[in-house]
Amino acid sequence: MIHLDQLIATLMQVVIENAGAETGALILLEEDKLTVVAQCSRNKPCNLEKFAVADCATIPVSVIHSVERTQETLVFENAVSEPSFLTDPYIQHNQTRSLLCLPILNQSQLIGILYLENNLSTGVFTHDRLQVLKLLMAQAAISLENTRFYEQLEDYTKTLECKVEAQTQVLQQEIAERQQTEAALRQSEANYRNLLQTANSVIIRYDPQGRIHYINDYGIKLLGYEEHQILGRTLFETIIPDIEISGRDVKPMVHDLLRNPQAYPQGEGENLCRDGRRVWMAWSNQAIFNDQGEVVEILSVGNDTTQRRQAEEALQRSEAKFRNIFANSQVGIYRTRTCDGLILDANQRFADLLGFDSPEEIIGLEHTTGFNVNPNDRQQFIEVLKRDREVRSFEIQMQKRDGTVFWGLFSSYLNAGDDYIEGVLADISDRKQAEVALQASEAELRSLFSAIPDPMCIFNGEGQLICAIQGNQSYEELYRKEYIGKTLHQLYDREQADEFLSYVQQVLRTQQVLTVEYSQWIARREIWFSVRIAPIRHEQVLWLARDITLQKQAEATSILEERNRMAREIHDTLAQAFTGILAQAGAAKQVLTDDVEATQAHLDLIKELARTGLTEARRSVVALRPQLLEEGSLQSALHRLVAQTRSAAMDTTLYYEIEGAVYSLPTEVENNLLRIGQEALTNVIKHANADEIRVELIYEHDQFLLRVKDNGQGFGVGSIPSSEGFGLLGMSERAERIDAQLTIRSQPGQGTEITVVVGV
Repeated sequence: MIHLDQLIATLMQVVIENAGAETGALILLEEDKLTVVAQCSRNKPCNLEKFAVADCATIPVSVIHSVERTQETLVFENAVSEPSFLTDPYIQHNQTRSLLCLPILNQSQLIGILYLENNLSTGVFTHDRLQVLKLLMAQAAISLENTRFYEQLEDYTKTLECKVEAQTQVLQQEIAERQQTEAALRQSEANYRNLLQTANSVIIRYDPQGRIHYINDYGIKLLGYEEHQILGRTLFETIIPDIEISGRDVKPMVHDLLRNPQAYPQGEGENLCRDGRRVWMAWSNQAIFNDQGEVVEILSVGNDTTQRRQAEEALQRSEAKFRNIFANSQVGIYRTRTCDGLILDANQRFADLLGFDSPEEIIGLEHTTGFNVNPNDRQQFIEVLKRDREVRSFEIQMQKRDGTVFWGLFSSYLNAGDDYIEGVLADISDRKQAEVALQASEAELRSLFSAIPDPMCIFNGEGQLICAIQGNQSYEELYRKEYIGKTLHQLYDREQADEFLSYVQQVLRTQQVLTVEYSQWIARREIWFSVRIAPIRHEQVLWLARDITLQKQAEATSILEERNRMAREIHDTLAQAFTGILAQAGAAKQVLTDDVEATQAHLDLIKELARTGLTEARRSVVALRPQLLEEGSLQSALHRLVAQTRSAAMDTTLYYEIEGAVYSLPTEVENNLLRIGQEALTNVIKHANADEIRVELIYEHDQFLLRVKDNGQGFGVGSIPSSEGFGLLGMSERAERIDAQLTIRSQPGQGTEITVVVGV
């Protein structure tokens, strides 16, 4: 980026050297007053200290004011003899010879004055040099204005290329003698030509028909042409597009420029590159006249403003975007005066929050101080803001215009220099109500937890105890505070810890509540627990243990009593029946050879006793309670059962399949499912005459399925007498006992499928 001081210094050095001047000054219009911003000489760095014109002793003040009034160029071959300025003290004192004072115009407005002088020779500032200086200063006027613009818009300074980047050679040795002036002037001409060729601007010269006679290297490179491809061709054949992207037809304007170049000192538009690209260029145009005053050529200097145009368009889009966000945001956005809370700007949402229909009703009219329920809240808000320069998530109770109270959440920034506050406001009334409800719910849950006699623990996925809530005092040994932070393997033996950890990981994996039973020796007695393990947030589970020791003892006592009752019943029924059978058999043996009719009567009685005993046996079987699984889980027990059946039924192919993620079911459910599967396999082996049996366990999210299917001879489901279908009846009763759905599908010759579905 070229700063203004740098540009002025470079410009003056280039102008002094190439114009053949000894000294010069640049006067710019600042705040409607002419101010000397640079005083330069050929052999010294520029003095960039600013002076009012009247206070500067190195320039003829009367000449400056004359050019300011007339806005016309003054060129004197020998200023000391110029009648109009015989009384000027500066000219007379310094015996000024060659003098040039040139107005700097931008869009016909005076922005500054260039003053040059040479006291070594007269007639230094020729007509050709004057034309070049006018062109350079026209371009310099644009560069000065653009540099000022980019200093104000600091964020976009990098996108603007220099309007004129003057490159000069090393300063010539000081010309001490008058005889070296002509040689210096010739060198100045060469430097000027080099400047045109190497400048970071497009310099192009063409005739009134638009035919191009000259273009510098920068222009050739920017526009993508070789020199021979563009010289001799017209502007319309090369760089002027038919229609600009905006739709503007520039050809009529260019034709008018060729006829009347003085009417177009500056201009900006799209230009076409050889590869079809379009670039925006800012042009300064200068007509070149012959001795008869006719326009023979037009000299144009152009700067690529594409990046600046893109930056301006991006800025406009960004401003529109953020203005749209501001207007349509779902949070209130505001700016208020710090001292009294006067609303300086606000969006629609902010007006809505205060109960107004539009921002126009409050901007410049309302003060936020009138909408605080408690004035002390604003005072505290301002104190924090002044201390920290910003406030985040500050809760204040507010009221709308109609008196409706709501909770507001403020986040604001203080601009102390301009005495205003900017920020956002959100209505958090619903959240505050939810917080109150949550606090009440939390208090209720705490009361509930404190009333639960059962101990509760929270474990993470690695089996680490996170929290423990003591219930029954008899469990105190298990739930000491010092156990918090320890893992299951630090609290239990390895086998039991592995089992418990598998339960925790299963619950986290399936996100389903799991119920298991286990026993533990505490104070030299076995305590049975029923544990419900439920998933909670953050990969943790709630472990709720309940003492079921008395229940287990009652079950054991009930089983023992039932077994004793069955033993007595068998003794009283089956034993007596079999005793009678033995007695009748002995009697039949004695009369077998003597009395056939008596023998037949004994045999009939034996048969009747056997039937009676069989009936009693079946009744006793119905009365028996199911036993627990022998060892392991349901899937392992069924696997052993299938393996045993496979070894016994060599001619039958058995398949055993498990689908889904395996999880545990309550012990009674698994026990009854095992007995149902066992009965189904027994019936297939005994009656179906099948060569293929398939046993399937299906674990789904909300239900479990046991399916036993064969390709045997099948049967009619409704055609079996109840006296012969005890096995099917037993399966039905077991399914009903565990709230399961039993389905039996079979047809003669089409095999049989038995399905048990249990909800989880």
